[in-house]
Amino acid sequence: MRIVCILVFLCLSCSIWAQNDTSVFDKQIEVATSEYIFKVPSQWKNVQQIDLTSKDRKFEITGVGLPTECNHAPVTGTLTLRKYECGKLSTAEDYIIGEITSYPDRVTEAGCNYQTDTLKIASGEKATLISTRFLRRTKLSNYSRFDLIAYSKKRKAAYMFTITFQYREPTYTFEADNKLVQYALGVFEGIILR
Repeated sequence: MRIVCILVFLCLSCSIWAQNDTSVFDKQIEVATSEYIFKVPSQWKNVQQIDLTSKDRKFEITGVGLPTECNHAPVTGTLTLRKYECGKLSTAEDYIIGEITSYPDRVTEAGCNYQTDTLKIASGEKATLISTRFLRRTKLSNYSRFDLIAYSKKRKAAYMFTITFQYREPTYTFEADNKLVQYALGVFEGIILR
């Protein structure tokens, strides 16, 4: 089963711009600090509750290039960026894996806990891509989550980008039909660490 999950993930990853509505990436805004640059679709809403003096960011992506409903339930999406000071990339990877596996009500498909891969970002670093999908019983919702972890040796910090989609569809065809992997990669590939 694990091989099937990996093959499905790789197949989805191969057609990078097959997102159903790629026009959301036609007009983008740049998010830049002295530590990083990345671009997001201009229709995404910047969530101001995050302390902007930190390097953390959050964007609401609900309804942008995606259906607003699935099976009469809302579809939501967010992107968060968190800076995590650590000595090496594997420490941040362990942090994210611990986070995604810690939900006590999390149910995954047999053999499909999470997948890891590498991705070269625009500034040249090899980053880690962790993807998972699961049901949260208490929320009666399915989730597709994609984490990109890029490490800066210069700053001794990991930059953890997390895109999470919430919907109600237990076979996860919503993920494939709406090309959620490609949607996430549309942001992840353009990341520049300074």
